[in-house]
Amino acid sequence: MAEKSKFTMRWLVLFLSCVLMIGNYYCFDNPAALKSQLQQHFSNIPKERYEYFFSLLYTLYSIPNIFLPFFGGVLVDRFGARAMLLAFSAAILMGQLVFATGCSLSNFEMMLFGRVVFGIGGESLGVAQGTLVASWFENSELALALGINLSVARLGSVINNELSPLVAQASGVSMALWVGFAMCVVSFFSMVLLIPIDKRAEMLTKRNNRKDEAMTAKSIHFSDIKHFRPAFWLLSLSCLVVYGCVIPFNNVASSLLMERDFFKEPPMPCRRCGKGLYLEEIDCKAIVSGCPRVPPYGWPLPLLSANCTIKKPFDQWNCSTSPPLIPKEKINCDDIAWKFGPLTKAYCAAEIDAAERAATPMSVPYIISATISPFLGFVADRIGLRAVLAFVAPLALTIVHIMLGLTNVSLYVPLILQGIGYSVFAAALWPSVPYVVESRHVGTAYGAITAIQNIGLTIFPLAVAAEFSKSHRYIPGVELLFVVFGVLGILVGVALNVIDYQSGSLLNRAGTNKRQVPLMRHEEALDKETLLAAEH
Repeated sequence: MAEKSKFTMRWLVLFLSCVLMIGNYYCFDNPAALKSQLQQHFSNIPKERYEYFFSLLYTLYSIPNIFLPFFGGVLVDRFGARAMLLAFSAAILMGQLVFATGCSLSNFEMMLFGRVVFGIGGESLGVAQGTLVASWFENSELALALGINLSVARLGSVINNELSPLVAQASGVSMALWVGFAMCVVSFFSMVLLIPIDKRAEMLTKRNNRKDEAMTAKSIHFSDIKHFRPAFWLLSLSCLVVYGCVIPFNNVASSLLMERDFFKEPPMPCRRCGKGLYLEEIDCKAIVSGCPRVPPYGWPLPLLSANCTIKKPFDQWNCSTSPPLIPKEKINCDDIAWKFGPLTKAYCAAEIDAAERAATPMSVPYIISATISPFLGFVADRIGLRAVLAFVAPLALTIVHIMLGLTNVSLYVPLILQGIGYSVFAAALWPSVPYVVESRHVGTAYGAITAIQNIGLTIFPLAVAAEFSKSHRYIPGVELLFVVFGVLGILVGVALNVIDYQSGSLLNRAGTNKRQVPLMRHEEALDKETLLAAEH
């Protein structure tokens, strides 16, 4: 009987598997694309407390994945890819449902619970999906299929960055999250179509596909950890700090870029209507001479008391103008009463426009990653130098955050460099693991390094929130925190190269020795599957 890889239907399977991942990637960064809008929606929460809650949206997502990497592959082995696709997709769908409902009810605690549920499915879905795709493709087609999977899935992140702010402007931030839920419904429906196709094909082949067994992660044994070499622990530490430069930055990038490039704080005489150079402009219908243009600077704040109660737009005319005056964190441009209020309409229009402008550059690293990641594994295997690349990547990321935090260089320069550094690091890191552990320990090694990575992704967002709370600014404090992470990555890279040299340059040596590598589990599962598949 023919194998699945001979069926023309495999391309339909690939299409459905791509759609399956879009909802996951789209919704993972929903909070990042809507950070400013969510802050306005929850304007009753003090700014420093909001930053803490926002960081928890990613911390709580990562906590389950400190443990799940040890079991995700085993579950796929035991219950099959189709059953786990259903389970993980259902968790993603339910998590986004709870998340969007929490926003609609203005219940941040419910939103946090939704992110925990979403994380249970989000990290492990790539394992089951990759296992199924691997049973339909082989050899060079497998590398192509996984490369297409990665690129299309990354489109989910790009679409989120572009679409979510637009929906939030038109219909509110809650509706933007419900659009994310709709994306998850589409992905879930593609899974519903995919399962019977795969089941029927398996019946036609009259045997279990050996590719499932070859590509699925083997059982995890915690006792294996004691056999790991120093090079493995250096790779793990490098993973911890380098991803700490990337993922937590992406989480706050929209607000950081607004502060740096799109809604900068104006000079003191230009910060408030009815004050300074706006002394004669109570409603600030236009920017006066002597004040900087908008954008990149922000619109002057309205002359309203912080004690005002505004239920309808024209309540603003009856509002006191006595101190204390309203801070920007209390202006809820997601609320019609503020969005169309006579004294806040211009301010909200400028801030919403700035948020949309800031969301677009956030897609640059994702686009670069989607474009070059499928080929970097092949290149790294031909030239070797994996340990060198693990040094160069954090060096590039350190330069990125120095440029963002301490210079006025165009934001596209550091963001392009981040996309390149991020992709190069993934190409160097994940295929290196089988070189530094024995073959029978590879499954445990990938589980351990992914768990360590998620420990960092649990802690670092909280560290960013703590640093922000010191000055209520991202620049330069938060950026210098990322610089520290990058410098630590550089130091670990130096140590890794020394250890590798002493061990016979296993990582830096060029070659294409075939290795047994299981599917990986974490937010970047598709990246790693692509890189590893490209080697065969």
